[in-house]
Amino acid sequence: MKYAVQLEPALKYMRSPEEAKDVFLSWQRDDTSFFAAGACHILAHMFLSLHPGEGFDLVFIKPTDQFPGNHMYAGNGTWAFDFNGWSLEKDLLRVNEEFAKVKYPGWSYERIVIKEGLPEYLKHSNYLRGPEYFPELPWKRAYAYIQSFPSSQAEKK
Repeated sequence: MKYAVQLEPALKYMRSPEEAKDVFLSWQRDDTSFFAAGACHILAHMFLSLHPGEGFDLVFIKPTDQFPGNHMYAGNGTWAFDFNGWSLEKDLLRVNEEFAKVKYPGWSYERIVIKEGLPEYLKHSNYLRGPEYFPELPWKRAYAYIQSFPSSQAEKK
């Protein structure tokens, strides 16, 4: 099993303009890059499917003023799960914010809990790809990636 040694910001893995346009090119990225930027919403949704009733929500880091740096993860106010694996949510937010502010002075964000779930949210989104828009359905890939980490935050300790 993988254990995150140091949290990384999702923005570090931002897709190139070519990868953002070409789903086949984006699909070929390694799992860390793929689930950090471009398919973070897929990973978070799969995580929620595997941890029902455990108090996790789909959480959206939505940059203000149209800055880049959108990111979704599963969080419960204390713990978070994203491409890094398990982390304290405050640390995940801090790492993403610090990195983004260096790259984009003035960067800030809203932390939004997506209560309606990913399928409903995708109906209103004009920038997220639904799973059917990837070259292959990404669920098996997301499942395998999640399985490479401890199954709970308690196992991480």
